[in-house]
Amino acid sequence: MMNSTAGEDGGFPPNPFRSDSSQPQQQQQQAPDFYSTQTGAQAPAFAQPPMQQQQQQPVAQQQQYAPAAPMVYATPAPAQYTNPPSVPQGTMDNANTGIANAPQSRWAACVSCFRMETYLAYFDVDTADIQDRLKGSVMYFYKPDKFRSEVIGACRTETLKGPDLYGPLWVTMTFVFFLAVSSNLSAYIRADNMTEFEYDISHMVHAWTVCFGFSFGVPAFWWLVTQCMGMQALMMVDWICLYGYSMVPYLPATILCLVPWHPWIWICLTIATAMSGLLVVRNVAAPLLGADSQNNKAGPVLLGILASHVIFLLVLKIAFYE
Repeated sequence: MMNSTAGEDGGFPPNPFRSDSSQPQQQQQQAPDFYSTQTGAQAPAFAQPPMQQQQQQPVAQQQQYAPAAPMVYATPAPAQYTNPPSVPQGTMDNANTGIANAPQSRWAACVSCFRMETYLAYFDVDTADIQDRLKGSVMYFYKPDKFRSEVIGACRTETLKGPDLYGPLWVTMTFVFFLAVSSNLSAYIRADNMTEFEYDISHMVHAWTVCFGFSFGVPAFWWLVTQCMGMQALMMVDWICLYGYSMVPYLPATILCLVPWHPWIWICLTIATAMSGLLVVRNVAAPLLGADSQNNKAGPVLLGILASHVIFLLVLKIAFYE
């Protein structure tokens, strides 16, 4: 039994570990036919003869070292967030938000008052603009709202540059010089003994205080009063601009006051005060009345403006030309 041939199993099942020489030949012959007929693709390396495996080995190495194509990742869509539900008014969150924002806005407004950039726009005028405004303050002082709307401009446009601070500043400084010099010259002309006359330098300090207080302090006061009354019709720069150019009639009046005659001085100062007061009242009446059409608060303000001009007249006469 042990010496039986390869094909004889002696009644036992076939041995799986027995090698059959005819089987590899059949596999080599059938492998190309199977891949070519069934799939149409090239047979794998293990099913090909050794020569074909050697020819395809460099190709496989080339494919192995070929650079890999860059991978493209899809960009995720941005997440969409929904607004949180609004908090009803009157809650602590809204109250805290209002309290936090109010000091910040007020602080920003206060800080802007000390920056030069805030005032640059109010000095952007040339000589022609100043000449037109000086002439308009004398020619249109009695016409309602003409000087503010047609000469200065309620807002900045292509033809009108709006209220400025350059003109009021230099008009007030010129008025200070004219008032101090003319008051000393008037006292010199009225003096009986020329040798006893002394130039009063304190007139310059007094003139500086009175003129700048009236040109900048009084309009700031009236702006604050109108704001408290709910008449937000004019800005502070509008008030200062009108009061500054209302000093123009006083410039020729101080020169005419050199005549050493008290009635003449009263007449000159009274005419200048009337022109100045009308210029301010005529140009602020319409905005104030428009902002206060029901409460009747604009009337007392206009009367207060005229009263302040009368007080200014008395201060000029008594302090400088008495």
